[in-house]
Amino acid sequence: MLQIHELFRSIQGEGPFAGRPAVFLRLSGCVQPHCPFCDTPEALGKGKSIPVEELVEQMTSGGPGLAVITGGEPFLQWESGLKELEAALLQKGMEIQYESSGRAGVPDGVQGQVVLSPKPGQWPPPSVLGKAFAVKPLMGDKPEIVLREIYRSGLPPEKIWLMALGASREEQLQRMPLLWEICTRYGYHFCPRLHILVHDRKKGV
Repeated sequence: MLQIHELFRSIQGEGPFAGRPAVFLRLSGCVQPHCPFCDTPEALGKGKSIPVEELVEQMTSGGPGLAVITGGEPFLQWESGLKELEAALLQKGMEIQYESSGRAGVPDGVQGQVVLSPKPGQWPPPSVLGKAFAVKPLMGDKPEIVLREIYRSGLPPEKIWLMALGASREEQLQRMPLLWEICTRYGYHFCPRLHILVHDRKKGV
């Protein structure tokens, strides 16, 4: 049984899988203290209890494809159903990408691709970063702090996708020119947040 906030089909809007059609499963619950700029505060509560078997049926109804499992903080539910869901989805031929801040750690044995989105001031430890397929930090008004953490981590540029902090189209467009300059200078991936640029603040897309 998993606690979920929503399940929907859309296009992955950011990171190394950007542009791909996907089924999104947003699990409920997060690690406190909650981020003051959280763009999905409605997912912080308990959510709806859904059996794993039902989720598998719904997520694979369109055939094999990409499943994006996000939150909240998805790995909080690893032992209470997420591990079982991963195994069932992989058996059905699904590709899995996890979206996580890293604040709940990354369990041993995860087979899906883990994409970490560290929040400002909450950089994951090396034990968590080492399990990431990619890292896409949020860049706000003090990019030097994030750049310092990337440098200290020793992560290669090809693992870094930089994206702008902000839940509105206006905020994205304001911060993207500097982001472009930084990515050009250091060889990082430029990570537009396509869902925000297309839909602005609209939810569930």
